[in-house]
Amino acid sequence: MTLQESEDARRLVGKALVARDNGRFAIEDVLTAPMTPNTIGVRTRWSGISFGTEFAVLSKKLNWGQFPLTTGYMAAGVVTHIGSDVTGFSIGDRVYCRRNQQLVTPDGESVNCASGLHASVAVLDPTGTHGADHIPDGVPDDLASMFVLPAVGLTGVNQAGVGVGDTVVVIGVGPIGLAVVAAAVARGARVLAVDLRPETLDVAMGLGAHEVVNAQEADVAEHVRMKLGQDGVDFVFESTGRHDSIDLGISLLREFGCFVWQGNYGEGPVSFDFLAAHGRRIRMVFPCDDGYRPARQSVMTSMKHGWLNWELTMTDHIEAADTPGFYSRILERGLGSVMGATVHWSDE
Repeated sequence: MTLQESEDARRLVGKALVARDNGRFAIEDVLTAPMTPNTIGVRTRWSGISFGTEFAVLSKKLNWGQFPLTTGYMAAGVVTHIGSDVTGFSIGDRVYCRRNQQLVTPDGESVNCASGLHASVAVLDPTGTHGADHIPDGVPDDLASMFVLPAVGLTGVNQAGVGVGDTVVVIGVGPIGLAVVAAAVARGARVLAVDLRPETLDVAMGLGAHEVVNAQEADVAEHVRMKLGQDGVDFVFESTGRHDSIDLGISLLREFGCFVWQGNYGEGPVSFDFLAAHGRRIRMVFPCDDGYRPARQSVMTSMKHGWLNWELTMTDHIEAADTPGFYSRILERGLGSVMGATVHWSDE
């Protein structure tokens, strides 16, 4: 995809995956926000998919604004334009970035940037909390484009205070749950992963989980008691975002244990067994976002040195032209065998 400048205030011209309110997806022509002195322009090479958050927005479980919209909150690319007030970046730098500021169609229709990085071009302020930073040498662009997911898990583990020798149960090992597994293992904890899909449990083992249990094949509570102790565990990370998993997680905790709301439960109220939580005197932690620059840089360092084998989670590499069909299938039929996926926009 060719990067150009338009006549309209140095907007960058490219393509984006646009979702419309009728459930249809298309690759459409778009223009970015105008370049300003404090922004950079980026040509996207890869953008990472977050199946939890993105599809919650696309299915209207979460409201991130009106349609049409473009999702995608993590990408890797190359700096092509630099505003006059920007320091620390040069043309040609490889960067990972967190959001796109604005997209419009050539006829002036606004495309809501519900993060907006499933696009071949981006304009953003690199210094903001959702800005950009350099990709370390040795980290490939496709892997770098997935940086938010492991950073989210690391942030939850850090906020909860997991330490050496702690016992941890992770309920749901999609990408966020897998990130929790990796971060908790790196902290020296003993980790048991729970899921319904054998393939995700295999990846959890690859990332260091000490035990796994398939919730369709075994009694989770009994398995946890047998493997991690009769009195309950120190931490439970509920990473599914499913209401019917909350009370299970609370029931697994020891007295004074910690329940971590690692999943996203949408905009409605959430209920749980108060007396079970009350009787155990548990504490609750509510992580949000990816920990910003420190967590992202930690993830990149771990990828660079091989401490975080995040490539184990990546099952699909999709060409940009194929994303409308891919998104439609996921929205209609679910993930199937898909675990982690990236979109390829450019090799330039």
